[in-house]
Amino acid sequence: MKRLVHTFNMFYFLGLTLWLGGMFLLGILVEIIVRVQLKEQPLVASKIMNVIMDAFNVQVIYTCIGLMVAAEIVKLLVQKFSKFEIDPPKATKRRYSREVVLGIMIALAIYMGSFLRPEMHEVDKLKKANPANQQLQIRFDRFHSTFVNIYSINMILGLSLLYIHGKEMTRFRENPIETE
Repeated sequence: MKRLVHTFNMFYFLGLTLWLGGMFLLGILVEIIVRVQLKEQPLVASKIMNVIMDAFNVQVIYTCIGLMVAAEIVKLLVQKFSKFEIDPPKATKRRYSREVVLGIMIALAIYMGSFLRPEMHEVDKLKKANPANQQLQIRFDRFHSTFVNIYSINMILGLSLLYIHGKEMTRFRENPIETE
């Protein structure tokens, strides 16, 4: 049973690291490279970033969320219905703090991917169709600023989860896995 819980801890860790690593890679590195390299071609840069971020924010992040939630559900079910007593190691003083942080991250990711991103695309299309309209540029800049701020919050929350999960895995390793 402990091996099963450990396996699902690894699925959780995989989802978290892909999500967090992708946010850093795409949100910081790719954005900077595309914007700098295609400075003279802002429409091409915008199109490239939209395609990359759409794929990441919808397909990759939602897959990572699925992995992490599935791992949490299986661990919860194993703990609840197993005849073996499995007390998972806790790295925080508050109960369910990891789950609350994950819930906030998921809510923010769904808001960004399903609500904010489509609105940004709509304003971006209008802005590209009418580049002289300053109101559209201001509106787009506000959306982009909101997106960046929420993205940054999710990065910080993700780093917090990574820290908590790392501490839990370390404590889990202190108790060697028993053969069943």
